[in-house]
Amino acid sequence: MQRENIMNSLFKTLSEDLFIYPDSLRFTGDLACFILKDSHEKYLGIMGPEKLVRQNDFKDQTSSSIPTEGISGHIIRFFRRNNDNLKKLLNIFPELYPSPLGKDTSFGFGDRLGLANAAHIKTIKKQNTVLPVLAQQSIRELSKTNKDFNIIVAQSIWNILQEGYRDKWGADADHIKEKKYFIKAIEAGMTMYTLDTSEHLDEEVLNMTNSEIRGNYQLDEEYIKNIFKEYLDKKIEINGNRFDFNEDTVMHLALVYGKALKYAEEIFHFLSDRLDVFDYEISFDETNTVTTPVAHYFIVNEMRKSNVGFTSLALRFPGTFEKGIDYIGNLEEFERSINIHGHICRRLGGYKLSLHSGSDKLSIYPSFAKNTQGIFHIKTSGTSWLEAVRLAASVNPVFFRELFQIAFDTFDENKKAYHIDLDKNILPNSIKNVADKDLPNILDDQDLRRVFHIAYGAILEREEERLMKLLFENEQLYYDYLIGNFKKHFDALKY
Repeated sequence: MQRENIMNSLFKTLSEDLFIYPDSLRFTGDLACFILKDSHEKYLGIMGPEKLVRQNDFKDQTSSSIPTEGISGHIIRFFRRNNDNLKKLLNIFPELYPSPLGKDTSFGFGDRLGLANAAHIKTIKKQNTVLPVLAQQSIRELSKTNKDFNIIVAQSIWNILQEGYRDKWGADADHIKEKKYFIKAIEAGMTMYTLDTSEHLDEEVLNMTNSEIRGNYQLDEEYIKNIFKEYLDKKIEINGNRFDFNEDTVMHLALVYGKALKYAEEIFHFLSDRLDVFDYEISFDETNTVTTPVAHYFIVNEMRKSNVGFTSLALRFPGTFEKGIDYIGNLEEFERSINIHGHICRRLGGYKLSLHSGSDKLSIYPSFAKNTQGIFHIKTSGTSWLEAVRLAASVNPVFFRELFQIAFDTFDENKKAYHIDLDKNILPNSIKNVADKDLPNILDDQDLRRVFHIAYGAILEREEERLMKLLFENEQLYYDYLIGNFKKHFDALKY
């Protein structure tokens, strides 16, 4: 009744040029907090008995006190959505903070613009068994969007307030390599820390014999001795598959993964010294070396021996995982791979498998979900950005054509930061002959999707203000695009 009375009063009191997000209403005692917007920006609204509203310590008021209709003695004030007011809200509603998600099934929604999380939340509310990671960005993404971890956490919380989300959610410092960035993530309150081990993997060893290794490497003989003692001639059988640890296999595992595992242990203790609880994901996907079943077993067993607690593990699966497009590779080969990796994960227990570059990999989603028995983590990011570009194509063709030209002109530079197998020479250098009504369909072309995907930094550097204004003015359409897109993702995860 309280909610209904407050909403009725708000609708009666406020002018038609103000839109109240109905799910945003939260109560603290006799005060009601909510999010609203006019034609220019969004605000924090506070409503309650006049004395209480005047006594609150929210900052940066943007309106005079408005007497309410229907509830005597109540007033409304608007405030800017700034950091000071967010801190006040977090003191009142501590449940808004992100938290570790543990082994629960989770889905990462990277939001490079700070606007998409609202639609992500609308999507996740329809899922009964999946928790969202809403603030998820890598250092590369933060650099290209000129943000930091504090900004993306704050943007996610404002979206959570707007949509009235009240369940757990995570904040992922994605693909971190250096301690200085882990520190920044800790200070911002991130709850999931994804270690990128790629710089500590030695893939050259794979093409060498044991004799070549001994002739070219200064080996840690004590480490090699212990590894051989633990694994040499070990045989494991998992779901009818037998794996042998012969001399070549053991030597290669030790040298390919040894330094990476040592660094993973170091970072785990670095985090443990500073945090009581956190999610720790260890990533081996940013490499050309497909993770074999014996490598998976070796990685987990070695971390367990070192008492490294980890929540999720990102392996390098067969095939190609390019940004913003579907899986490239043999589906049967992927099925065989994820099947055995799923069995190994369940045999060893205590963690979940993670799929990186998960945007639009719909052809492998059913297999991934089935073979992990629905316990997994998936990361997406670029697909939400691409829906923003699609909106520009739909509502402002002239502007979209300008965005295309930026993306095309900066392609070679943009490509340096991403692994994509795409030659600029096969791309159209103009879209002037494409009819306006057909422009949104450009975002369904796998080559042009990748062109726009990697161009987000260049586009935002030049046209962020215009793009953000366009998205604000067409907010519901952007949400509709995102919800439709992620419906496809979650429908594909049903098995």
